Amino acid sequence: MNAHSLLKILLEASDKASRIAGIIRKEKPLVELLIQEKKSIEKNNLFIQDFKTLADVLIQETVRHDLTKEIPGFSSNIHGEESNTFTNANGESIVVEVRPTVKETTVLLSLVLDGNEEASRLLAEAVHSCGKSPAIPVGELDVIIPIDECALWIDPIDATGQYIKGKHGKENEDGLVADGLQCVAVLVGIYLKSSGVPVMGVIVQPFSSFDAELQSWNSHTIWGIHFHSLNITSLSQSKATAPRDRLRIVLSQSEADAVKASLSSHCELVYASGAGYKLLSTVLAQTDAYVLSHRSIYRWDCCAVHAVLCAIGGGIISYRHALNEYSQSKEPLTEEDLLKLQVSYIKSAGAIRSRRNSTSGDEESLPGIIAYRSVKDVNTILNCLSTN
Repeated sequence: MNAHSLLKILLEASDKASRIAGIIRKEKPLVELLIQEKKSIEKNNLFIQDFKTLADVLIQETVRHDLTKEIPGFSSNIHGEESNTFTNANGESIVVEVRPTVKETTVLLSLVLDGNEEASRLLAEAVHSCGKSPAIPVGELDVIIPIDECALWIDPIDATGQYIKGKHGKENEDGLVADGLQCVAVLVGIYLKSSGVPVMGVIVQPFSSFDAELQSWNSHTIWGIHFHSLNITSLSQSKATAPRDRLRIVLSQSEADAVKASLSSHCELVYASGAGYKLLSTVLAQTDAYVLSHRSIYRWDCCAVHAVLCAIGGGIISYRHALNEYSQSKEPLTEEDLLKLQVSYIKSAGAIRSRRNSTSGDEESLPGIIAYRSVKDVNTILNCLSTN
């Protein structure tokens, strides 16, 4: 498939996903469902009648539906975080999917939502709306990507906790927020099934900036393609980043104290919510790298952003394997060394089931990562981690 055509399909599906996320946070009947507290431990554990999960699943299945409509037969190659099977309060198993019409999708969703027809209708109308694509270059993308050799990872709502809280995060001088709706992202990434290498990624922040006059959120979309000699992104090339005296590393608050101590000796540490948002901060040069030392990140978190990072000369490598390689090497790691350490997106196991739906999905977790913009920065980070 022509790269321009494939990118347009991903952008339109991602735009619709972003708008669904926005509608759920904006429409009162849906917001009330999103933030409601379950009053029974039994209800939480035994019945997957959870609107928080439904928001994720519905976006995931909408993207699946729209992509399969444009690329027949591609459905089995779409992998995501969530299972699309729910059990309602009556014990009925319901497969959430996009039906042919708004009315039919409304009826299906009402089975999951205890007959809440208003909420079901609002969601169904959003699902059946049309996605939009920003202008993208044509000539530069006149390259064929073998779609039959590709698969896709989607994270429908990254930073779900921030999405549910609905807080308006406060930006620092670099535009970075520690938490808030700005951390929420829709992540859609294409990779080659033979090698696991990411080739195309779309990142949408549904709540990128708030318009005080209109009292509404603006979304922001970034895309990138990394395929053979084609390396192109939507990022502006004219924006130069002033060099920093010390590397700025973004971490999770839950990061190990030993890692924080090692990095703080030569780096400035900042903290943010959402794996996708932390990765995006490195893409945007708000930080120089994102370091995570433990298994709390998944392939669906990384694939889309990895493609964009590769397109600008960076990447995402395995934390554990990079540290081992560096400790055994007498010289700094080279670009060729890092190429061998890149995260692979080949699907490890069978169908992914939701982490909130009683299984962990550990087969798709990664042994920590280092996301970076330059080889030099990786060596600085590994030196800190190895010598402290």
